[in-house]
Amino acid sequence: MFQIPAGTRKTSAPLQEGEREDKVNLEVVSYGWDDKRCIVRFHLPMERDKQRLHDMTRDLIRDTKHSRNWQCEFCGDEARETQVMTLTWTHLSPPRMVIYIHHVCDHDRPRCFAGVEEHHQMINMLNGLPQTPLRKPPRKPRGEKYPLAGSCAGCQKDATAEMELQRCSRCKLTRYCSTECQTKDWKRHKQTCSQIYSVLFENWD
Repeated sequence: MFQIPAGTRKTSAPLQEGEREDKVNLEVVSYGWDDKRCIVRFHLPMERDKQRLHDMTRDLIRDTKHSRNWQCEFCGDEARETQVMTLTWTHLSPPRMVIYIHHVCDHDRPRCFAGVEEHHQMINMLNGLPQTPLRKPPRKPRGEKYPLAGSCAGCQKDATAEMELQRCSRCKLTRYCSTECQTKDWKRHKQTCSQIYSVLFENWD
């Protein structure tokens, strides 16, 4: 986990293992039930505008969500939603980012949202950031469900979570139920796929 004080002056940062001087070095850490984690490291194109960086990383959340059969980090029920926190240090040379992804069953469950909020405040404290309240996502329309985590990244059908999905042979992260689904999703997935440096699953059998 990066812990770099906030600042505005451009400063040099020693390269860590696998980092590149000519890229934005991004680490994505996903959390699930029973201390399961996934750590993915990316090399993004050089960019110092925070909004453009955030736009650049929007699709990778889907790829991470559909990498395993994730259970809610806080209760163990099947996960359908994610809570994302992004920290960006564009003043560093090279720039760095960290994205924390929490797999959650339902943000409307008080216990589970409280768990996300506690982690949010802890990360703020470790990085010297203000203890701002975590904004809760808008309430979903009655009966609406998000795709099941662990289902096919292409069609995202719940039934595919019970299948033996095939992992993308290039990035070793994203999973699909068929070659057809992978082909259809390639236009979206190819940017994420080409930028992945390493994938590590922790505490999975």
